[in-house]
Amino acid sequence: MSDRLTGEERTAGFPVLTVLALMAGIFAVGSEELVVSPLLVDMADSFDTSVALMALSVTTYGIGTAIGALLYAPLGDRVSRRVGLAIGMTAFIFGTVLCASAAGPGVFFAGRALAGLATGVFVPTAYAFVGDQIPYRYRAKAMGIIVSSWSISLVLGVPMGSFVGQWLSWRWVFGLLSILGVLLTCVLLRTNSQNGAEGASTVSAEANTASPRQGWLRSAAGVFRTPKVSVYVAATFLNMLGFYGMYTYLGSALQFRFGNGSSMTGIMILLYGLGFSTSFVTGRWADELGKERVLVTLLAGLVPALAVIPLVVHWTVPLVLCLFLWGAMQSLVVTLLSTLLSECSQQHRGTILAFYSFATNLAVALGAAVLGPLFTAYGFSAVGWVCAAITLIAFALSGWAHRRRDAQAPARDGETDQALPAKAAAIDD
Repeated sequence: MSDRLTGEERTAGFPVLTVLALMAGIFAVGSEELVVSPLLVDMADSFDTSVALMALSVTTYGIGTAIGALLYAPLGDRVSRRVGLAIGMTAFIFGTVLCASAAGPGVFFAGRALAGLATGVFVPTAYAFVGDQIPYRYRAKAMGIIVSSWSISLVLGVPMGSFVGQWLSWRWVFGLLSILGVLLTCVLLRTNSQNGAEGASTVSAEANTASPRQGWLRSAAGVFRTPKVSVYVAATFLNMLGFYGMYTYLGSALQFRFGNGSSMTGIMILLYGLGFSTSFVTGRWADELGKERVLVTLLAGLVPALAVIPLVVHWTVPLVLCLFLWGAMQSLVVTLLSTLLSECSQQHRGTILAFYSFATNLAVALGAAVLGPLFTAYGFSAVGWVCAAITLIAFALSGWAHRRRDAQAPARDGETDQALPAKAAAIDD
């Protein structure tokens, strides 16, 4: 898209309602993804099955999200954003309604799969909508607000889901998410119609002349020729595998510790979420100290943290400190990995981040599935040790990448990106 501002963009104000609607949409799908953790015991009791089996619903959701993103990718630039957002949120509503009304685990899993597919469509469409419909001068601000919804879903969404599950029922959690989805669909359709555009993306001349398969293969080949991309994508997968494997069973371990009727489970998860939200502050420190150096240091710190948390579950003060520190370190690791990958290549940035998203969702899918039998047989401590070992491999990969001195430094592309806001400011003036 052109850097030049149109007359309409110059006079348009910040689209508060649209951004808040997209932000709430990301909050809803983010909460749906992780809210299962503190509800596993209650759901297992309701369906008269095991916690390990119900934890596979996290796997189902992750697989659904990955498949949804891959299936919709060829259509993403050929279908209007309005249609994509409507499809994604409508499927999300039906999925959450299925979960809320499920009489058995089979229907519940079907609902989770449908909600995952919906997330795979809604999230990339929401990001693309920002690029298409938000005026250039507000685009970075809007994207920052929308992306921050993932942190808010951890800080507020999951603990609130835990409290609702304890006070009312786990079914109410999914029912409320479906109601939120209905409200968001109405708001998004209203704001899109007021904008007066369908929001179909602009496709480059190269994309118009090449088939989707040729374009994807060409981009993928370019991605894997880019220095450090494969290393950081692998580190992302391993870090997320360790994170989701641990987080999925954290709620169950806390419920075993505090009891099914205690609100302490939600409070402890809230403390983790508060730690996760600190990346708004710590991100600046990483810029000053060096992103790669800080990433390696944080991954080294996560290894003992994951191993220690199961050991301190029965001591409240050490548990509070460990959960807060875990959240703070994990949030900055996620931020740094996505930032470093985005700086690897300006030309292939979209495809690189698509692989980043796929690696993340694959980790969501495998984390619960792989560690479920381990949790059932050997308990939460064994899960912690395995997740620590997985994170240790991510630390080794990141350390190797940090020591590598490539002839083509990723900073060049980062410098190119930094020049764009200055160019836009000059045009605006």
